[in-house]
Amino acid sequence: MAKVTSGEGKAQTLKKLHLFEDLSEEELAHAVQYMQERTFKKGEYLFFEEEGEPGIYILLDGLIKLLKETHDAKIVIVRLVYPGDIFGWIEWGKKVPKNTYTARAITDSITLYISNKDFINLAIKHPAIAIKMTCEATAILLHAYDTLKSIAGGKVEERIARVLLEIADRIGKKHKDAIIIDAPLTRNDIAEMTGTTVETAIRVMSKWKKMGIINTDRGYIEILKRKELEKLAV
Repeated sequence: MAKVTSGEGKAQTLKKLHLFEDLSEEELAHAVQYMQERTFKKGEYLFFEEEGEPGIYILLDGLIKLLKETHDAKIVIVRLVYPGDIFGWIEWGKKVPKNTYTARAITDSITLYISNKDFINLAIKHPAIAIKMTCEATAILLHAYDTLKSIAGGKVEERIARVLLEIADRIGKKHKDAIIIDAPLTRNDIAEMTGTTVETAIRVMSKWKKMGIINTDRGYIEILKRKELEKLAV
């Protein structure tokens, strides 16, 4: 993992992200003063649900999964975090979000972290930046809530198809007529993202493989017939 330790390096990295692309050099220089670089190895936890310190993370490189334990003690992946995404939460006074989660690195990952205290200071001096970041982090929390609701209903095949299409849209790479999802996602990850069992995820994906919709022989997922997968996601 290539680090971005200098303030200038952080500013240049942020400038490439859509959230910060319209900020001036001066605004970026001020913003990065509040950001600490944190790196995580594959499989390492960033924080645990109900135990993590409030703060905001910006993923620069890698892949993170956000986990939630349901009322019946099942683990659900409520969202994958991709480079450029913001996640975490902020506490204002004694108000704490109800929908927090656990974060774990799927691959070696690089983040920028802003503590709760530093974020409030940033908000006072640069409210426009803070509002943008708060909106992004809130969207992730709402997405987590929507994921839990969607898992409660709908067919498993629909949920798996939607998940694969979302991942393909975010990190998929086109190769000829296929879309390659070159990420170390296991069948267990797919099961946890769709609220089903590993056995069911394997059965569904094996069926689609026989139908020529996807391929998993090369150690990653290939979507061979996107339109067919889109029909299954409806």
